[in-house]
Parts: sequence; structure tokens; C-alpha cells
Amino acid sequence: MIPLFVWPIGALAGAWLYAKRRGVAGPGETAAAGSESPLADCDTRLVESVGWPYYFGRGSPSTPWADGPKGVDCSGYAQMALVRLGKLSSSASDRGVSSLSAESNPVEIGSQGIGDLALYGNSHVMVVCGPPRSSDGHSPVIGASSGGATTFGGDPNARVKLFDSALYWASNFTTYMRLK
Repeated sequence: MIPLFVWPIGALAGAWLYAKRRGVAGPGETAAAGSESPLADCDTRLVESVGWPYYFGRGSPSTPWADGPKGVDCSGYAQMALVRLGKLSSSASDRGVSSLSAESNPVEIGSQGIGDLALYGNSHVMVVCGPPRSSDGHSPVIGASSGGATTFGGDPNARVKLFDSALYWASNFTTYMRLK
């Protein structure tokens, strides 16, 4: 007979392993500002994409959501998410990060909403997927993150991730923005 105290430990370990495979922090792990977190208040229409592989050059407004598990890059994911949220037409032209930025207006911290974008320098974009926090005005973000490397689906650490704050990459965070 298995002692009763062993079952909860096994269940927690299983949940932790599942969370690691999906690309989020597991039970008991710290969810400090900017960390990956399953607790982020993210729109449920986007959460299912956590763990999709990062694949440079993939994803566009016309890419079906069902094709996401084949891989996406940051701007491709952002456009697919905006289509899913009803903020962009699937017939819109494909845009890179700099084009998305040029076709958007800055949004004051604390005024961003679901479907706005978080810009990092001129090379990375994430999607705002939840409301601003009362503590600092920042929101959870979701998007394809390669960790700085150009990859084509083979790096298990390069994937769609959910962060509890746009400050996950604070040194490069530029602004929130909203498509015109």
C-alpha cells in the first residue's frame, strides 16, 4: 500500500513535468515579474498556443490557427493572434516587426488591452493577452520567443511562451502599441 502522503507529491511532480513541456512555470516555482507563468490572466483563446515551436519565417494573418503547432515566429504569431482575437483581417498583408510598429500607435502603460502589442526594440513583438496589473500597469504577454537565435523548429526552448508581464525582457521593452 502506498502511503497517503506520496500521492500529492506524485501529482505535483506530474503537473510540474507537464508545465515544463508546455513552456510555463510549474507549481511552487516563482512567478516574479516577467517570468513564465500559468497563472497569468491571459485570454483563453490564446493560451492553447503555449508550447508551439518557434520557426523563423512562419505565420501570417492568413495562416490558420490550426497550423500553429507547425511553428511560428514572433510577428507571424502576433498576426495570427490578432486575427483570432478579431483585431486583424485574415486577408491583411503579412508584416514583420518593423511594419507592425510603423502601422501602430503607442499606448500608454496601463491603458493597453487584450490584442495590443508589446514592442521590444525593433526586432521582437509579443501580444498583450490580459489586463494591466494594478501594481505597475503592465500586462501579461504571449508570443513566439526564440531566445535570440534564428531557429527552424528544432530548439525545444524556442517556443510560444506566456509571461506574466511585458517586462520579461525589461531591458528591451520599448512600448505597448495598438494597430491603427
